[in-house]
Amino acid sequence: MGVLALCFAWPIPNDQLPFHRNGFIYPIIAVSLGLFFTSPLAKSKLDLNKIKFVLITIWVLTFFLLINGFFVAPDIKEMVSTWDGQWLRPVLLFCAGLVLIPAIQAHYPHFSAAKFFTLVILFFWGVICVHLLDTLWLYWRDGVIHWGETRIVFNRTRMSFQINMITGFILAELLARGLLHQRFLRLNTPVLALILLSNLVCTALVDTRWGTIGLVGSLFSTFILLSLHSMRRSRVLVTGGILAGIVIASVLLGYASWKTDPRWQGLESDAIAGWNAPFTSFCYNKTDGTEPVNDMGNPMNHSNGCRASFFHQGWKLVGEHPAGIGPRKEAFQYVLQRDTQDKRINIPHSHYGLIEFGIQNGIAGIAGWLILLVGCWHIGWREFRRGNTMSGMFLLLFTVGFFSRTMVDHNLKDHYLEQYMMLTGLLIGMCSLRSPKCHNTPA
Repeated sequence: MGVLALCFAWPIPNDQLPFHRNGFIYPIIAVSLGLFFTSPLAKSKLDLNKIKFVLITIWVLTFFLLINGFFVAPDIKEMVSTWDGQWLRPVLLFCAGLVLIPAIQAHYPHFSAAKFFTLVILFFWGVICVHLLDTLWLYWRDGVIHWGETRIVFNRTRMSFQINMITGFILAELLARGLLHQRFLRLNTPVLALILLSNLVCTALVDTRWGTIGLVGSLFSTFILLSLHSMRRSRVLVTGGILAGIVIASVLLGYASWKTDPRWQGLESDAIAGWNAPFTSFCYNKTDGTEPVNDMGNPMNHSNGCRASFFHQGWKLVGEHPAGIGPRKEAFQYVLQRDTQDKRINIPHSHYGLIEFGIQNGIAGIAGWLILLVGCWHIGWREFRRGNTMSGMFLLLFTVGFFSRTMVDHNLKDHYLEQYMMLTGLLIGMCSLRSPKCHNTPA
């Protein structure tokens, strides 16, 4: 129950919770690992040979980030604190997720991985449900729809991340039922369709462009993956019909985003103006920075232009500091202030997860992270092709989706990374479960 409570509470700010999220996280880590390592039956359920590469990679990367930080960090105490909270805790959650199903099944043999994962999805969806109910309440109270506002989570990005994560699993499940006649989640198709519809409505309400693009990408990725798997079955009509539905849904989502978000209209000219925006502009000085003008003579849109500038300057900083500066919150701001000697720069981060990771941990750190993702992807692909279709597909798509989001959002931190690591560990654990007939029950 602690894991399920954490799934609901994870994206909610700590000041809105009765107590800190860590009150869930550390007991879950301790209990999961304790139950696993004290139970020979639980240990016999997990085939560690399947996941040896990922386990070695994640711990080598963990200690590399710490050791590298000792050499390059300007403040060792802050570096160790950030490494502990922003990296070690997610890694421990990965390990807890990895052993969770074997530990549960050692005490409750008939409690399947599919049932538990279904509950995880439902509790994650709880925050989305609350947001929709809150939006209805605000509409009844004020008579207007509060577009782009969130109260249960800190900002739109957090809600968008939550929506895309759940929607990716739901889409994969629905398409697998349509194309492969396989199911994993213990929910009826109408219930899944209702959850999917609510997620799409919530996407429109929070009004995030990258969230919309992520949903469209998830649709096509899942469809292509499952089509390749079922190609030999010659289900041309069914496949074509589902593809047509996906195209229509994607067009509708894209049109809705285009019409409701004016930022699309001047994207190109704003990006050109922002690419070389000075450090005195409002991109970097949010207090009283200058306002650049695009080639259309209009004030540059902050989101369009500043994102282009952050991308440019961020990768430039990674190149200038190839070893990084060690784990540190607001590393982008710190390096810019130090290198330019301008304390007026008050933008905390670059908005790009991979750039932030590179500024902190250097090019070798980025390489280690990518190797870890490739290892997770390989496990998912192997299981997907060898018969463990649903667990492998979930892991495969979740890994690709999270990596894609690091290219456009700062999600390699805080609860984003914690959620990803625990769910990835959970999915890898499900992929590496031994067949029941292979268990060696101790005497």
